[in-house]
Amino acid sequence: MPNTSPSNKPTVFIRGIYSTALTKIFMEAGYPIIFPSKAIRNRFKLPLRPENTYSKDITIKDRLDRQGISILFKKPVWDELEKNNFQDFPLNHQNFPNLINYQARFHKNSIYRGLIVNSDQQRNYSHIRLIPEESNPKASEHLQEFQTTLARYSRYIPDSKEGVFQVTHEDNGRNRASLGSYYTVPGDLIVIVPYNNRIIISKEILNGRVKKRLFDLGKEIQGNKKYGFIFRTAAELAKDEEILEEADRLEQGLIKIQNTITEFPDRIGEIYANYRSLNIIFPKQIKMQFDDMRQSEISTIDNHHTIKSMVGLRYDPRRRGGDRESYSYEKIGNFYIEDLVNYTEEIMVGLDKNTQRSISGRFMKKYFAEFLRPRLKMNILHQKLTGKRLMLTSGNIQSYSFGKDSPCSVKLKRWMNPGGLYDGLKTPIEEGDYAITNFREDDWYYVSTYFSRNNEIKGKYYNINTPIEISSYGIHYLDLEIDVIENMVGERTIVDKELLDQALEMGIISEEVHSKALGLAENILEGKI
Repeated sequence: MPNTSPSNKPTVFIRGIYSTALTKIFMEAGYPIIFPSKAIRNRFKLPLRPENTYSKDITIKDRLDRQGISILFKKPVWDELEKNNFQDFPLNHQNFPNLINYQARFHKNSIYRGLIVNSDQQRNYSHIRLIPEESNPKASEHLQEFQTTLARYSRYIPDSKEGVFQVTHEDNGRNRASLGSYYTVPGDLIVIVPYNNRIIISKEILNGRVKKRLFDLGKEIQGNKKYGFIFRTAAELAKDEEILEEADRLEQGLIKIQNTITEFPDRIGEIYANYRSLNIIFPKQIKMQFDDMRQSEISTIDNHHTIKSMVGLRYDPRRRGGDRESYSYEKIGNFYIEDLVNYTEEIMVGLDKNTQRSISGRFMKKYFAEFLRPRLKMNILHQKLTGKRLMLTSGNIQSYSFGKDSPCSVKLKRWMNPGGLYDGLKTPIEEGDYAITNFREDDWYYVSTYFSRNNEIKGKYYNINTPIEISSYGIHYLDLEIDVIENMVGERTIVDKELLDQALEMGIISEEVHSKALGLAENILEGKI
């Protein structure tokens, strides 16, 4: 269903912890917001939808780890934006130079025939190649550091089999796309489900008369067809003829898919794709910008988006689902942190700015005091530009500081696992070795000093990264690949610059971030830092 909104710009559907800031950004860029949540409708005085359209041209939701967003574009909308190199799309490097931007290779809702290249029966997963040109099943499957040829299916399938799959989560960097074994054909009002003949009504539709009307209409559409479908929430607002029109269009798409599967039985690769996916990560400084945007609309504590996004850091890409108690949420005492954030911000409503700042300051003091205590361990999540997430050896807190007008800082002692060499130093890691690492919130780098069991310095590692975030989960940042190493006699060397350059060439980082990281490395090399 085409967008006929008055602005002639594509409509945007937004959900997640960044909704207020993103709604403000897209509204100011002239994009109509469609089906905003009740809170966002009240906050911005928005209608439920622009006139004469149900189309979610652009859908924005949180990444699974909450460190950014996943964006789904209808393909014609993507093609139109691409003509102008996305200059008209507000979330670009020109407007937000610090964002990390991944264009997916395997787009959400796309349908592929894939080849199983390896699988694990005990851990119940399979890795599936989705493109035809890679033919060596023992290859690394990485054309370069920032892309993969594989997707992951969370079921065991014997090797060397083929199958038809639909992408349920797009890839980003070397993080593989996730697949489902049954494909659907989604529209704005209904979703065709070829593998059963059930008629399902969205649970968000509560009116009994409407549900009966849609069910009866569904039976009429279905007739003798061998597929079922789902009525989406927007169908409640649509006329019968609009639903019938979309059903006919989606059925034509289904026929095209089925014909392609039949006509090309040995084809590995894309069968059908009507969407394009983009994955964006928001480093600390963008979250702070979003805090300010939210504060202009509603009471907001300091570090609102950092704390809210921290919840997602426990997400494991190898595992879907999980409940609130098991891994998704942290607590202060008996209270979930996210609930405390919401409660604190409710208290701040209607108060003057000085009182709000005082309440926010007391909250942050309590927040940090709960987990920054000597001898407690802290996690270090080292998230790379390639998409990989590495948990570095956790460390005991040696000291910490935080104050009203100064960033939080933490000094950790980490015991090193013997065996192998220190990165870039060609120095063996021996029994009793340890590292002293200092992290300061908002810094673009940190230093790890490696010691022997006899307290002799074995080298230093200057890690260059996006501004450091410190939360109850631990330390978090995005590694910018380029680093500086210092051997035991004080000689310094820049390493992995080519990976930083490659990230720039692929549009993952901006010229500004590239220049910042490179300049920082050069200053460290010359002893200016």
